[in-house]
Amino acid sequence: MIQFRQQLIAAYEDYKYLINRGYNRKPALDLVTARYNLTSKERLLLYRCIHTDSEVLNIKSKSVNNPDKIVLDGYNLGVTLLSLMYNDEVFLCDDGFFRDLGLGKRKENPEIFDALLILSEYIITKLNLTKFEIILDSQISFSGELSKQLRERGLTVRTEKRPDAELILSREVIASNDFVILSKAFKVFNLLELIAKDSNYNVIKFPPS
Repeated sequence: MIQFRQQLIAAYEDYKYLINRGYNRKPALDLVTARYNLTSKERLLLYRCIHTDSEVLNIKSKSVNNPDKIVLDGYNLGVTLLSLMYNDEVFLCDDGFFRDLGLGKRKENPEIFDALLILSEYIITKLNLTKFEIILDSQISFSGELSKQLRERGLTVRTEKRPDAELILSREVIASNDFVILSKAFKVFNLLELIAKDSNYNVIKFPPS
């Protein structure tokens, strides 16, 4: 488990300062990692959770609270929901979205099916939405069978070779927690935040208040 030791907080402050002033992420990360002797996990936490002020403002300015229709980034949402359910470390990042540090390790886990069912049920019963679509990466081997199983439950699912591009180019409201997708999408919706609050999942705020 990551401890918010003094060196990590100092590294966060320096990293945020550097990227806010236009430094590229990798050299900035290399610098603070070496200076504060960060672990690989601590470095990944900075990379996943910390962004420039302008990037954060951009994402927050596109956030929608009551969408009429949403398109789900299936694997990213499903993997992070599984991390919440298993009480793995999931972080509330500076842009307001949840991310884990597993780098998609559960994408081929059959339990992704259950996670996507939970997401869908929440959308239908709690948000009273029937207009939503799940996008899956067709290059992940399990996707064909997964999409079939979900369609058998009456859900709308589409597999794409370039799901990130499909989501980014869509003019729909996108439910994702992938930073690149969020930063480039037309409008965004923070679905995991609502589910975590209703289910009392444990989330770690980073940077800490």
